[in-house]
Amino acid sequence: MSPRPAQPAAETEAKKAAIIQATLDQIVDRGPTAVRMADVAKAVGMSVGTVQYYFGSRDALLAAAFSAHSDAVLKDIADMANHNGKNTGEGAEASSPRSRLHAAFTAVHEVGNHGQRSRIWIELVTAARTHTSLQDCVDSVFAGWRSLFSRIIGDGIRTGDFTLYGLTATEVVDTFIAIIDGFDLAAVAGQGPEPTTMARILGATADGLLSGGSPGAAATHSGPHNPVRS
Repeated sequence: MSPRPAQPAAETEAKKAAIIQATLDQIVDRGPTAVRMADVAKAVGMSVGTVQYYFGSRDALLAAAFSAHSDAVLKDIADMANHNGKNTGEGAEASSPRSRLHAAFTAVHEVGNHGQRSRIWIELVTAARTHTSLQDCVDSVFAGWRSLFSRIIGDGIRTGDFTLYGLTATEVVDTFIAIIDGFDLAAVAGQGPEPTTMARILGATADGLLSGGSPGAAATHSGPHNPVRS
């Protein structure tokens, strides 16, 4: 078989992006087990051979779609946390670790379509149980969330914005992730709270687990008054 003629990099990336988006649409509509390369090719007006040329196999296509989606979501949430445009002006740095954390919680429901994102995440976790090639995608998502929250909490501990009581920093991070995962599951089931309520619950949880470093803040904390190391 003769090699395909070279094409501009931008055109190649545009085609791959279209294929990935069509794959994600199929995942949302039918679940990953029902995704067929022929259906994806038809949706983007390309041949099956073209889809195979860019992604190789169906499993590789699914992994690429899940990874691209998760990476984009985490990047957008991190950008909102770091720049907190709503509270400090577009492109401005957030004023404190606490405001960055609250901005990240707001971004959980503001980035993209939360219901669709939740469906894709639940489908990924479920599919990874029987398709080991997708487990790396799941691990990468958890690593991304942990990196984002750990960095903000670490900054807050160093600046005195946060003091840990009862839980380690790792345990606080895992608590945030568990709550967000719970909201995702509820959204897929049609039982999720209002978006602003999600952010408020996460913010209240953070304020309870991460008291300010001043003696007054520690005295009003409702949990065990035993600072722990991160």
